[in-house]
Formats: sequence, C-alpha cells, structure tokens
Amino acid sequence: MTLPTGFSRDAVGLPREAVEPFARLDRRGFLRFAGALAAAGVLPSGCRGVPSELNPPGGVDLQVLSPRSYATFQAVAMRCVGPRGAGAIRARRIDPASAADALVARLPALAGPLVQALWVLEWGVAPLVAKWRPFTALDGAGQDRVLEDLMRSRLDLKRDLFKGLKSLSMLSFYSDPASRAQVGYPGALDASGIVAAMTYEPGV
Repeated sequence: MTLPTGFSRDAVGLPREAVEPFARLDRRGFLRFAGALAAAGVLPSGCRGVPSELNPPGGVDLQVLSPRSYATFQAVAMRCVGPRGAGAIRARRIDPASAADALVARLPALAGPLVQALWVLEWGVAPLVAKWRPFTALDGAGQDRVLEDLMRSRLDLKRDLFKGLKSLSMLSFYSDPASRAQVGYPGALDASGIVAAMTYEPGV
C-alpha cells in the first residue's frame, strides 16, 4: 500500500486503518474536484446554518480545518462514538475536531485528503452521498443513514470515505484522556490502548 507522498505512518504512530483509506481517496478524481471547488470559493466555508453545538468554540485557532469542515468532522465523531461520547462532545468536554486539526497540521499529505473528504460528505448529494442537504443540517437519524450508505456501498471510494472519517474521528476522540470516563477503559490510552478502548465493554 503506497501512502501519500511525504507521510510516514511509523513516525507518528497512526493506526493503519486511519491512514490507508485517505491514501486511496487521495488518488480519487472526485476529491481533487471537491478541493478545487473549495479553493475557488464555490463551496461556503463558514458556519451559517450549522447547529451551534458543532461550531468551533471561541478562542480555537484552527490550522487546517475551516469552521465548516470542523463542524462536519464533529458531526461524524458524534455519530461514531455513541450517545455518551456524543454527549461529552456536545458539552465540550472532548473536542475530536480540534484534536484532528492539530494532528493533520503536522501531516500535510493527510490534511488535503481529509479536508476534501469532509467537503464531499458535507456538500455531496445523491447518488454519490445519500442526501440532498448538507450533512450538518441533517438530524442524527439522517446522518446515520448517510454513514450507513457509505459503509455498505458497493463502491470502494464510498467505503473508503466512511472508513477514513470514522477511523480518524474515533482516534481523535479516544486520544483525549477525558474519554476514559466515557467508556471506563482501565488500560493505558497509548496507540494500542486506543484501539482496544474503541471495542471495550465493561464487565466483559
């Protein structure tokens, strides 16, 4: 598997699952098209119409994500980590979008595919993405339907879009020590511990 130019997975300890989908997406023409639209200002980058709970908090200095892509990532994370985790994000106790922004700021080769993937999820419509409104404008059930459609699609690019965003949102959430209170995971939250915490079931 060829990773994006300039990116070393070993140097930063990212799980394979969080890297390879973006490496594949980086070679997809639709991501480059989405990036060109964003750069040209065809797609909005502000938070107009976005629920306040998804907006960046005051004082956050985003390095890679725009306010809109921050909100989209936050929405994905809330659907992936379950109700308790979503509650912690909503209450601003855990901020996976800020964590992801800081992470990819050190990895320019990963930053581009991530931002473009978020644009596709937010603004893409059927049949590419199973919706007609921005992802952040959908309620929880609607967002779940979109993510499930990506996950179960016969198209590799749609499955890679889901895998990449889910893996990075889970990694960003569980890398925050505050997530321990959400899952009760007793082990260390190092690289391998984060993977274990994602599937940890208390009492099992």
